[in-house]
Amino acid sequence: MDLAAQTAFAPEIGRRERELREHHMQLAHTNRLVTMGELSASIAHEVNQPIAAGRNNVIAALHFLNRDPPDLQEVREALAAAVKDADRVSTIVGRMRALMQKGSPRLDPVDINEALQEVIELTRGEALKNGVVVESQLAQGLPVIAGDRVQLQQVALNLILNAVQAMGAVGEGARQMLITSRQTDLNDLYVGVRDTGPGLSPETVSRLFEPFYTTKPNGMGMGLTICRSIVEAHGGRLWVSAGQPRGALFQFAIPARPS
Repeated sequence: MDLAAQTAFAPEIGRRERELREHHMQLAHTNRLVTMGELSASIAHEVNQPIAAGRNNVIAALHFLNRDPPDLQEVREALAAAVKDADRVSTIVGRMRALMQKGSPRLDPVDINEALQEVIELTRGEALKNGVVVESQLAQGLPVIAGDRVQLQQVALNLILNAVQAMGAVGEGARQMLITSRQTDLNDLYVGVRDTGPGLSPETVSRLFEPFYTTKPNGMGMGLTICRSIVEAHGGRLWVSAGQPRGALFQFAIPARPS
């Protein structure tokens, strides 16, 4: 193709690239909404607990005020506890809003351990509901990286929720999940999510990241495809291997570039 033809096609190519990026952003946002919808019952329970505790603390403060004389020290302690309960609700709602909002990809400093801890907290209720014991081994002193915090949390959220759901089908044996982070010898930042579920067949492993392929009865088949594209957009890779003695291990690694 000569230079004149390339120049003529350039605007069309640019338009299609923008449309492709917008389409990917919409798919990623839809996937986050679907995933958060799956967590809605557990999150509602997580929110109701501190609300109920806060109400009880305020009632206790009123009770201490009605004493003769009022027990002001007990009032202060009860109100301080109520403030902590309110802060807990605010934190949960803030995490939900961050994951559900639609926005353009960002490049910000990301503490991967902090991002993982928030997702672990958000999925704690779902893990408890399914009888899953969650353990984390997060290496200290990891570098702060440059990336899109919400997108990376979306990857972790999908992997953790998939592991919980996989173990929900296990009739016998322990339901355990191990979430790890570390820095590799190649200076990559590594995250692993290991479960003790039924594992994956060779055919499933070979097709797991294909668009619209799913092992869930009501799944869209886009979650892992989107996760892989997010990781690759950060210059990394996402893969899965068999867990030992059973289950699956999902892993991703991204370059630990300076933020």
